[in-house]
Amino acid sequence: MPTLVVVALLAGLPGEAEGEAGYADFFARGEAMAVKNDDAAAIALWREAETYKGTPQSAERLARAYEKLGDGAFATLYYRLALARAPESAEAPALAQRVGTWLGQAGGEGKGLIEVVAPRASKLVVQGREFPPGPVALFVAPGEYEVQGTFPAGVKTTRLRVKRGQVASLFFEPLQPPLVAADQALSEAAISKGVTRDEGPPSSALRVAAIVAMSLGVVAAGGGIALGVNSAQDAAQAQNTMIPRAQRQQFATSANAKAVPANTLMIAGAAAVVAGGVMFFFSLPEPGVKR
Repeated sequence: MPTLVVVALLAGLPGEAEGEAGYADFFARGEAMAVKNDDAAAIALWREAETYKGTPQSAERLARAYEKLGDGAFATLYYRLALARAPESAEAPALAQRVGTWLGQAGGEGKGLIEVVAPRASKLVVQGREFPPGPVALFVAPGEYEVQGTFPAGVKTTRLRVKRGQVASLFFEPLQPPLVAADQALSEAAISKGVTRDEGPPSSALRVAAIVAMSLGVVAAGGGIALGVNSAQDAAQAQNTMIPRAQRQQFATSANAKAVPANTLMIAGAAAVVAGGVMFFFSLPEPGVKR
């Protein structure tokens, strides 16, 4: 039976010194509880540490604690967070293997994973089931699920599509870095709107550049193809012995003139689409992180 731990979230973001001290305090207390095999208390303390500062260590501790309690959904969520925070660490391959194992097991049971992250929500409701604040992770059957979050500025409702053996992540607000300056914080009205992975988070500069690059690439490639078709038609006419030699020469000249820009546009367009696709991939948010 999965264990549900209720943790109250901080009303505001801590300052740097307070954040470091708060994280260190709750992390150490969680370690002490883990040594005593009090996993529920350790989870509560490590989740509290996460409200001050999210680190690969706290995410991994939470993942292993939830896994020990048999809650594969939360274990997967926190393993994924640990990987997102330290993708090149020595532990990354082992953590990725645990994610694959849990998702593979869920897929074998005909289920997928729902991840809902909304730190400023006072209440979360997934398909009529109410949860306390904090991340929500559930293995569920494929289908569409209604997710509702209650924020200071109102209630936000959206739908999330779940596929077998896959992760469906919902970000109900653009997450700020743990230590963010007050003048950089979003307004409550903006935060309450929320976004989903399907809808896409608010466009970052990289996301905008990716979309522009792909759009221009498609236009350029389309123009190159059109010119290429015209060039081929002119080249065919240049081989037509039924028309005068002078006219065939004109078609040949026209075909050559169109072939060069056609090739250039198609190559440049394809390159722009590929580059835009790469930028778009790297602009995607990791679980619990906004880029």
